[in-house]
Amino acid sequence: MRINYNVSSIIARNALNNNDRRVAASTQRLSSGYKINSAADNAAGLAIARRMNAQIKSLQQANQSANDGLSALNTADGAMAEMHDILQRMNELAIQSANGTNSESDREMIQTEIDQLVGEIDRIANTTEFNAQKLLNGNFAYKAYANIDNVKVMSYTEGVATGTYVIGQLKYYHYEDMTTRYTTDETKIKDSEGKVVNVTYASTKVQVTENERYEVNNEEDLLFKNLVTSSVASDYASISQFKAFPDGSKVTVEDDNIVIKSQGDFEIKISVNDRTPIDTKDNPTVKNDPPGATGAKGDPLISTTTSYRNSATGGTVVTTTSYSSVKNYRNIAVKGPDGKRYNIGELNFFTNVNSDGEAVADGKAEIYTDYRGDNCKGLKDDFVEYFKENNPGCSIEITGVTFDGTSNPGEFTVKYIPTDGKTGNVGAETELKFSLYQDTNEVGAVMQNQKTLNEYLYTETLTTRTEYTIGNNSADDCLKIDVTGMGPMIVQVGANSGQYMELEIPALNTVNLGVDDLDVSTEESARLSIDVVGKAINQLSAVRSKIGAYSNRLEHTITNLDSTEENITASYSRIMDVDIATEMTEYSTVQILVQASTSMLAQANERPQQVLQLLQ
Repeated sequence: MRINYNVSSIIARNALNNNDRRVAASTQRLSSGYKINSAADNAAGLAIARRMNAQIKSLQQANQSANDGLSALNTADGAMAEMHDILQRMNELAIQSANGTNSESDREMIQTEIDQLVGEIDRIANTTEFNAQKLLNGNFAYKAYANIDNVKVMSYTEGVATGTYVIGQLKYYHYEDMTTRYTTDETKIKDSEGKVVNVTYASTKVQVTENERYEVNNEEDLLFKNLVTSSVASDYASISQFKAFPDGSKVTVEDDNIVIKSQGDFEIKISVNDRTPIDTKDNPTVKNDPPGATGAKGDPLISTTTSYRNSATGGTVVTTTSYSSVKNYRNIAVKGPDGKRYNIGELNFFTNVNSDGEAVADGKAEIYTDYRGDNCKGLKDDFVEYFKENNPGCSIEITGVTFDGTSNPGEFTVKYIPTDGKTGNVGAETELKFSLYQDTNEVGAVMQNQKTLNEYLYTETLTTRTEYTIGNNSADDCLKIDVTGMGPMIVQVGANSGQYMELEIPALNTVNLGVDDLDVSTEESARLSIDVVGKAINQLSAVRSKIGAYSNRLEHTITNLDSTEENITASYSRIMDVDIATEMTEYSTVQILVQASTSMLAQANERPQQVLQLLQ
């Protein structure tokens, strides 16, 4: 037995301390609900759990971001749904205006509504926002830039890799049309007996409309041949970040846009305009063609060619401006060589003029029925009865038409070649004469005022045609398209870097949809507008389809994020959360041990007192 060092007390004390720490740890786990409350509890487990917790928090935020992206898409789709309804209304109005029962005032009212609808589409495109960010004005479209001011990259698809694409030379045309609609008024002149003996004619302007358009020279695949592909890439290797167009690329012209397509979702759409870039140090070179030939105001008779060198961006811009007139005549009554009357449904006379509208001195009108160069093929239908009688069983090929307005009455000369339908024998070219039909008065004589071709004039279109040529197929002087790959809305849909979606929403204003200058003021323009609006509806539908695909993808992403968060949270819980049943068993055990240790410590502390009994 010892007094100074009570070893039994020390043993009991240590046991009590250990059991007390176990009670404290168990109490902390039960009160916090966590199995790991400090690094000392489980160092490796804590590191794993904290990494999981960071991922869980990131997934939760990514889920929120994906939902925000989905909300933005739903906002855009809602606006586009309204734009769809507007375009459908515009389509109905165009069809209504194309109906021949409408008067000019009716079409004016229809045009007024069209103009308002055009303005509303632009308003929706420019003001639709989500979280103060505009969605439909092109802010979230893929960005690309051209080195020439005249060219603008409208859009490109995800399959277009970043880099600089090259078109060696681009030639396009800007047209400004002024169309005057005419009507012919007749005034009947009667004699003393009240019989009509003559008729006078007066041509009146009904309406003047202006139109502006662009066309691209792609005859014989000229534009396609100027695309820089891998076969000629070595000539342009000096261009920074040069990228060749894919072999087999196809070039089409849609409205005022050039569309370059290839396999693998490769599509670039560019547009052109008439803004000529002029560097301040450059002086344009002007050439008149033909030399010295001028009109009343000193303008060249045919064309003016102006060359500019844009030192700032590279690229030579050559502009050539010329003028022409197209007179459209309808329902022309003519008298055939057989003495019968025929009606020519429509003829167009194309003439080169100067800026004053004066015909070129040595120019002759080119006559066509449908489009320039068609050799008046429509006359086969106008004179079908004549051909049936004089060339039975033959197919007819019109080879040329001329008009002599100096004769009285005016006279058409029609040349044609008949081909026997049974034998295939080709006949000789035949020449027919058709004079303008003259009505007789009520006394049986031909009217004193002879009808001229001008009495059948329906419209006259004066056209200013400016041809632009950019580039000369060299690395130093070409059209460059810099595709940046930037611009779409980036939605972070994952917990790690690089886990994002790009939401590309093109500009949907009326210029991009092609309905900014929609004209239904005449029957002809209304018919053309039906096709224009149809294309706009298809274009908008394609964008909405893409938006819908984005939305579906985001919904799948959100579902996947929910599932991933659930599973990782379960793993995190297994590491961090305490098992209450097990812990209560531990707590009960250590609590009893603490009580026992306390009792034993008390007894151990009493042992030194027993020494006093030995000292008595």
